Amino acid sequence: MLEAVRRRPGMYVGDTHDGSGLIQMLWEVVANALDEHLAGHCSRIAIGIGEDGAISVEDNGRGIRLDALDGMSFAEKALTSFHAGPTLDGHAPHEHIGARGVGLFAVCALSSWLEFEVSRDGRRYGQRFERGLAVSKLREIGAADTTGTRLVFSPDPEIFSTTWLDPGPVLSRLKELSYLFPQLSLSFKDRREHGFHEPGGLASYVQSVNTLHGDEPLTRTFLCTSSAESIRVEIAAMWSRHSMTSLQSFANVMRTTEGGTHVDGLLRGLVAGTKIALPDLCRGRRRREIERALTCGLNAVVCVRLDDPEYGRPTRDRLSSPRVTTVVAHCVAGPFADFLATEPVLSTRIADGLRDKFK
Repeated sequence: MLEAVRRRPGMYVGDTHDGSGLIQMLWEVVANALDEHLAGHCSRIAIGIGEDGAISVEDNGRGIRLDALDGMSFAEKALTSFHAGPTLDGHAPHEHIGARGVGLFAVCALSSWLEFEVSRDGRRYGQRFERGLAVSKLREIGAADTTGTRLVFSPDPEIFSTTWLDPGPVLSRLKELSYLFPQLSLSFKDRREHGFHEPGGLASYVQSVNTLHGDEPLTRTFLCTSSAESIRVEIAAMWSRHSMTSLQSFANVMRTTEGGTHVDGLLRGLVAGTKIALPDLCRGRRRREIERALTCGLNAVVCVRLDDPEYGRPTRDRLSSPRVTTVVAHCVAGPFADFLATEPVLSTRIADGLRDKFK
């Protein structure tokens, strides 16, 4: 399998010439640290680019497992072989933050060298790999008074046309992730150091988008968080005085640029809430009419997390899991009706919209 990965690397990490494959390698490593955060064991992830171009990812989680599996350590197994499920040990929750989710094996196979250090159980351990093969045994380095994993890899120039990682897309994605994981601190260091921490979460996200567009807020921020049928829903929305509509959506922290069933559920929930709060005004109106009126000036973000999401395209830019629509709509309807009752200016905006008199 190692030979297959190195022969056709594009199948596993994408383009090896335009830099996107390198970024995918980085996200494969970061995803493991994010899993530790989701499990409640990691509050910090630090990414660094060395002067030699080597990429490092360090977290303060529990440290990758080192117990024996098939005659080698769990860590070595994860770095030298593919696994049948999303993760080698079947742990959950698990996040893919790149488009592929091929795991650490592809990273190790496509690096000229890779080293990891693990701190756990009061000791520190390390091991080195070259082009997908272990060239040292797991060794104990010394005592440790913290826990965590540090993995450093050097992309193989035999595979990649350039081994320089473009920081621009990485910084943009880290900023985005800081909104989606408000209790996590992220940092990136090359020639400069950048830090990302957004404890306000999605509320801060929509406020930043509003500021970016130069819009004057019309309402407070509407927040909605719920879980049903193993689907977690998080929504933040606000309305501005201008008529521009912005709908951002994520499924398992992957941006869905073409929307999908979670966006449909958000809109259906807003319509249902409007009908509850303004029954006389909505009587006899079609759903599309109400939707057009209430999305004037809407700036919203919806994020859902679920097992085995279905996508409408191989690029995963549109969520198509049918049950998400009902779950999101049910989550939104009641809370939005209560919100609308406290926002008379928005109610007036919707009423004007239904009379085709947008202000």
